[in-house]
Amino acid sequence: MSITSWRRFSTLLFTMGAVTVVATPALSQPNNYPSKTITLIAPFAAGSPFDSLGRIFAEKLGKKLKTSVVIENATGGQAMVATKKVLNAPADGYTLFYTSNGLATAPVVIKDAGYTLNDFTPIAPLGQAPYILFASASVKATDIPSLMQELKERGKSMNHGVLGTSHLGLILAKKISATAGGDPYQEISYRGSPEMIRALLADDIQLMATTYSIAGPHLKDGKIKAIGVVARDKSIRMPELKTFIEAGYPDLYTDVWAALYTKAQTPSYIVEILRKASAEVTADPSFAEAMKPTGSEAWNMTVEQMQPAFEAEAKSFKQAIEKFNLKLN
Repeated sequence: MSITSWRRFSTLLFTMGAVTVVATPALSQPNNYPSKTITLIAPFAAGSPFDSLGRIFAEKLGKKLKTSVVIENATGGQAMVATKKVLNAPADGYTLFYTSNGLATAPVVIKDAGYTLNDFTPIAPLGQAPYILFASASVKATDIPSLMQELKERGKSMNHGVLGTSHLGLILAKKISATAGGDPYQEISYRGSPEMIRALLADDIQLMATTYSIAGPHLKDGKIKAIGVVARDKSIRMPELKTFIEAGYPDLYTDVWAALYTKAQTPSYIVEILRKASAEVTADPSFAEAMKPTGSEAWNMTVEQMQPAFEAEAKSFKQAIEKFNLKLN
């Protein structure tokens, strides 16, 4: 072989080797994930409805990915404790964020929250807890139109219960009263749903918005009634009830949701693996059945719609705070 031929052959070998070195890691990357336990950081208290939903999802996701998936509860600071844990973790797909409305609304309430929605990449919408407006037996109204008329006529003599920890509930109550017109009712704050439902049964408050799992079982006693759904979608548990949107009030809704996110810097191939597995879990009828005891329901939302929807939610939340001159903390 001549010197010139040898140089050409050597160059060819080097080029082939370079291609091999570059191609091998690229092809092997998807096969390396996941290789250890995945942790879902959640701002929900252990035993709460969304915590229960998360544990159901984590178990099923783990089976899909053939690895352990666990929930880590990190409560406090209006979900900021959990949020910062995720932000400070590596963007490697092993620390995910199982979160709710606070992801969108906390930066509106908390000065210098230190993040925006763009710091996270959506993986999957997991479920919603459609709120239903319940009324005590002393309320004459039986549907949305008659309730709005009754609020206009005697709203001042009525009380609306809200959770002290839920800014969304307070804003919804303000919106309903303002839309009905007349003298506004009083919002009464409660530490938890059990305390609030007892107040509704005793007619200490006349209205409260909550999930079917909390108030629905008391309907058979005749001490309370269901008026309408204050979410964008109808409730699977009470399909006969109209939403306020269907009744002609397009702004009277609040979506209480749970979703899975990862850090924005997470490699795209990991994001796709997680999205595919999560979509398979949520599409399985057994997941929808397992959701029922948690008070959650399937959610008419796609992963592509998540960011725009939550950006709009944050904008609406901010506008409501300014409109009603609310001081939230």
